[in-house]
Amino acid sequence: MRLERIKDPGDWNRSLSELTKSLFFRSEWYEVFKTPWKKNLLLKLENCFFPLQLNLVTRTAFSGPWGSYGGPVGDFDLSEVIIKKAKRELLLSRIFIHSEKDLKLSSLNFFVEKNYSVIVDLDDLESIKKRLHENRRRNLKKALEGGFYFEVVRGEEGVKRYVKLLRRTLKERRSYKFHKISLFKKLAKLNEALFCFSGKEHDESGALILEISPDTIFYWHGVNSKEALNLHIGDFLHFSIIEYGLKRGFKFYNLGASPYEELLKYKLSWGGEEKIIYTYRV
Repeated sequence: MRLERIKDPGDWNRSLSELTKSLFFRSEWYEVFKTPWKKNLLLKLENCFFPLQLNLVTRTAFSGPWGSYGGPVGDFDLSEVIIKKAKRELLLSRIFIHSEKDLKLSSLNFFVEKNYSVIVDLDDLESIKKRLHENRRRNLKKALEGGFYFEVVRGEEGVKRYVKLLRRTLKERRSYKFHKISLFKKLAKLNEALFCFSGKEHDESGALILEISPDTIFYWHGVNSKEALNLHIGDFLHFSIIEYGLKRGFKFYNLGASPYEELLKYKLSWGGEEKIIYTYRV
């Protein structure tokens, strides 16, 4: 079996169009994280496909760049074979794979770590309210009485406003860290990227939400001004995003993976279900 390398973005997306609708597997997503020393490839082995971003300096590769999922798609039985061939033929020292699936690796030398994402079922608003944990319900009640606004802004206008909030937060909390501004500007070019804001006067919370598939919205990044935390504006923001998803026919709100226990507890308080995310180092 010959390993093929697909570089053209159009061919990449056409190859996967019948296998997955997820933004995280499309060439546009990998392009967001590309730098002069990185190269994007879609590998093909018969009917198994494997998206990768290669670091040409360290000879490492990622399938599922930061905050997203990857791994082989298509013929699942060829998953281990395509990973093995990729490492050998591309002369890679390591491959990191963030996968929603247990890849069932056996013959490869690998390490796997499990984290958990939280997925809220967007069935109807009353059912969602009933599933909220007591603390979340109490804080949300206060937030809903706060007279906060909710706005969704796309593109250049959205990223300018989001970056302004990021920089303000950095001044208020020196320990706060976030991605390079250039990354958010690249994300703003995606049609699927939504910059969401809630607040009142100078106190504001923001979130970068991705419409990753026809049925799922994904919480990719968030930021709160110092006082917004005390006013529970972040709770109002999440609830407003849930309402936004419901009105537009989405079925799930994915709150993303949570390596920290306290953050995981917060996400679970929205009444969602845990889903294992596997991080492989091969």
